[in-house]
Amino acid sequence: MRLKVIGCKVLTREMGYLSAQCPHFLDFTWLRQGYHNEPDLLRNILQEQIDRIDADADCCSCSNGIGEFDAILLGYGLCSNGSCGVSSKKYPIVIPRAHDCITLFLGSKERYRTLFDSADGGIYWYTPGWIENSVMPSRERDEMAYQAYLQEYDEDNAQYLMEMEQGWMKKYRYAYYIQMPGISYPDYRGYTRSCADYLGWEFRDEAGDDSLLRRFLWGEWDPKEFLVLPPNTAAQPSYTEDILCPVPQGEQFPGK
Repeated sequence: MRLKVIGCKVLTREMGYLSAQCPHFLDFTWLRQGYHNEPDLLRNILQEQIDRIDADADCCSCSNGIGEFDAILLGYGLCSNGSCGVSSKKYPIVIPRAHDCITLFLGSKERYRTLFDSADGGIYWYTPGWIENSVMPSRERDEMAYQAYLQEYDEDNAQYLMEMEQGWMKKYRYAYYIQMPGISYPDYRGYTRSCADYLGWEFRDEAGDDSLLRRFLWGEWDPKEFLVLPPNTAAQPSYTEDILCPVPQGEQFPGK
């Protein structure tokens, strides 16, 4: 198959590793991390990329000549509804049934839910892609924020703002580092441990599982794990264990 993958940069290393083994032709477009914080922006950017593919402005070319794709794969989960509402006029779109990318690192939404529930949601996840593409909770993050506040306010107000900003961290108790199979990141594991020590969280190793990502790229799209949207069809949140479902025929995603 010829597959177009539009993915968040936090998945670059893991998908890159798997792409070297994949039997299919894969063409990647990577989008910077952080768009899920602005779901409307993410939705618009995804739609722009899909429109370019539909218009053959980002087409499949290789030694066998230029041809069309068999499907567009979105390397995202629900991601604050950012993946909902987009559609292609020409191609099926495949989206993992996941709330966010952590499911893709753990191998299933069921495993993610079990770990989440076991810690009452108090886990902050560290992976190579997250460490490389965002400012994780750490000493460095606090120092950067404090210096930025000092540029605008006096020391007392800067300290007060830091205390307010750090309030959201109180719900977390664990820093989990996900070690994906076949890839070694000893420095990132140590970095995660140092962050946990600084923040007063408990550090834990968690073995990653790339089987869901592998099935995603290999085209093994079990409907229990992936939503496959026909052309001219968009997704919306299902508010069930399926996470995503198609928008009913003749309707539009409310946020579009």
